[in-house]
Amino acid sequence: MKNFIKIEIANKQQGFTFLHNVNNGENGSTSHVDRELFSTIVLLKGELDYIIEGKRIHLLPSDILLVGNDELHRSVFKEGLECEYILLMVNLDFFVKHNCTELSEMFFNRALGTNNIIPSDKVLSSGLFEIVNRLDKYAKENNPNHVVISSVIIELLYNLDKQVMKLEKINHKQQKIKKIIEYINDNLTKHISLEDIASHFYMSREYLCKLFKEGTGFTVNKYISYKRIVLVREYNLKGMSLAVACEKVGFNDYSAFYRAYHKIMNESPSQGMSKINL
Repeated sequence: MKNFIKIEIANKQQGFTFLHNVNNGENGSTSHVDRELFSTIVLLKGELDYIIEGKRIHLLPSDILLVGNDELHRSVFKEGLECEYILLMVNLDFFVKHNCTELSEMFFNRALGTNNIIPSDKVLSSGLFEIVNRLDKYAKENNPNHVVISSVIIELLYNLDKQVMKLEKINHKQQKIKKIIEYINDNLTKHISLEDIASHFYMSREYLCKLFKEGTGFTVNKYISYKRIVLVREYNLKGMSLAVACEKVGFNDYSAFYRAYHKIMNESPSQGMSKINL
């Protein structure tokens, strides 16, 4: 069965193309780069995969996908599975004509293949899906007003930009936390304090503690203690005495290890050493 188009509006003067389409399981797409176009794909029903810069992204209903003008991409429809979606393409002229070039930054300033997807929970809670539905409604009118449609597209782009900024902020924090964890694990057997870690990453002790707790659920000190406990167990299983292992990983003595173990695990080392896993 061939694809059938429900709605398509193309306005070169305004600089956008709107497509509301249903695919019945035929996949005829090829990998390509849209040099002058920026695409927004909203999945309405079914499932759809996109491969962007070699990374496969699986879309579910209400997910929104952003594709920049320099990103190599192609769609992958599942054979025999109906898929309904909206595809909005705008070119750079659109941003210039409507004096909103700052909104193109969400396409231009992302690293290729990153932050492409806004998941359905964010789409629904942010009101993005309501804007998409309004855009779809105007596009379905007998004589669609392209100026009105353009204004809704700007509203959509504005709200998409806010969500992308949130994603970038979250990812930036995640990268910071990842680096902090790597630093801690590289220095587990050394004396390491909150001040040492904060100084290494040029942040305050308070910000370090807040960032780490929000990102991992652990306090920094609890994480360090737990990882050291795991390391004590590994050394002990290899034949090293607990006393030597405790000192080797940074506990001053066995009693310090015992207190840390009991505080985290709510039992003595003899009761639960075999349960430790991270």
